[in-house]
Amino acid sequence: MTLTHEELRLAREELLDRTVSFFIEQPDAIGIFLAGSIPAGSADAYSDIDLRVIATPDGQKRLLAGRLEWPAHWGELLFNEWLHGTKHCVSHFRPFLKIDVFYWEPATFIPSPWLKFPARVFLDRTGLVREVLDRSASLAFPPPSADEVGRILSKALAAAHETVRRARRGELFFAQNLLEELRQYLMQLDTWMHRWEPEAPADLKMDRRLSAMLRPALERSYVGLSADAIEAATVDLTEILVRQIPGLHEQFKMDRSLSTDLHAAGLVRLRQIASGPL
Repeated sequence: MTLTHEELRLAREELLDRTVSFFIEQPDAIGIFLAGSIPAGSADAYSDIDLRVIATPDGQKRLLAGRLEWPAHWGELLFNEWLHGTKHCVSHFRPFLKIDVFYWEPATFIPSPWLKFPARVFLDRTGLVREVLDRSASLAFPPPSADEVGRILSKALAAAHETVRRARRGELFFAQNLLEELRQYLMQLDTWMHRWEPEAPADLKMDRRLSAMLRPALERSYVGLSADAIEAATVDLTEILVRQIPGLHEQFKMDRSLSTDLHAAGLVRLRQIASGPL
């Protein structure tokens, strides 16, 4: 049976209610709030639940230790996804729902520009949640360091070079993966160069962050499993990188050679490496 969007929304609200009730019953939970697109009013039927739980230090350890077990108490769990060493878990439920829970302790729950967007507070035993959210309201996202910009620029150049290498070797699936990496690096550099600043959770979506310069090249770059097409897309994207490089150098004063970066990009853009049989 196909669910309507309204049925998905209702099922999500029921899942949220059960999850919040579960955490409210935990005596070591001192704060619970909802972040993301739902409290901001920009959610659609496919939006996930972004829940934040603050607990006492010992309570956080306990909740983290059970982060893969607790979701079974909230609804019809399908599966969890997580990374070792992190303090959150993403859980997927019937019918087609997702909830992302971050577990914090008071010492690590501090003001941040990521917390300046609208939130729905469910529990605030000590007043800490409202204090941190209020102090976050006026914060701006800090600009990246020159070292970080340089690191991503190097990764973009490496992705362009390696995509050409793999395409010419006939390693086309590998080349496609590298082409996607190149897209991601170009989007990050584009964001930094244009000093993009989100004003709402919806602005964090990649489609809203693309400049008029980058978007058409990205659209053209989604090509089939062909060595020639992949290399042509890489050359096209590297043209964008060549246009980004001078502005990045000027804006971030990176400790690296502008001429060398342009030469490295030019090897791909100008097809200065011979093609044909190896």
